[in-house]
Amino acid sequence: MAPQAATATVIVPSTTSVVTPGTSMVANIPVNNTTVTASNHVSVAAGIDHLSCQEIIYEDVDNRFAEPDRHMINDDRVIQNLIRLERLSIPDRNYFNSVQQDIKPNMRKIVTTWMLEVCDEQKCEEQTFPLAVNFFDRFLCALPIDRYHLQLLGCCTLLLASKIRQCQPLTVDVLSAYTDHAVSPDQIRVSV
Repeated sequence: MAPQAATATVIVPSTTSVVTPGTSMVANIPVNNTTVTASNHVSVAAGIDHLSCQEIIYEDVDNRFAEPDRHMINDDRVIQNLIRLERLSIPDRNYFNSVQQDIKPNMRKIVTTWMLEVCDEQKCEEQTFPLAVNFFDRFLCALPIDRYHLQLLGCCTLLLASKIRQCQPLTVDVLSAYTDHAVSPDQIRVSV
């Protein structure tokens, strides 16, 4: 005698997802209930089309971008808060005149150009280079350094910025190679 399989009947409510044109709203619209009978195999009593997710997407709707928030655009407090926060993160003075005695503006330009080339060749995220330069300038506002340590500072700020902004940060060996080994990996490790 063969064992008998248990049989169960389940009513599954189905919905159809519809995207409203001009918005990113998705509405789930209920459709007819579907009856499913379960035994050793599953047989569908009515409408297999209703079990699949049917999504209507209009071609003029771009679901990848958020809609502009009219409250943020029209409210003056937003821009005032952003300006206030920016003042906390930008260098507060001309460090060439007050803090740095050995470093000139053209030296900063050479090192930051080198940093940009490293970021381009390593295909860093867009925000890595500006963040590294921000760290670079903020450090130069705080502490006087020797001109021979300027590229080391560039390496350290690139390393920190890449660790913050990228999934795969730059390594100390790569940064050392970009300096033609003028800055060793151990110098970068100790400085960071």
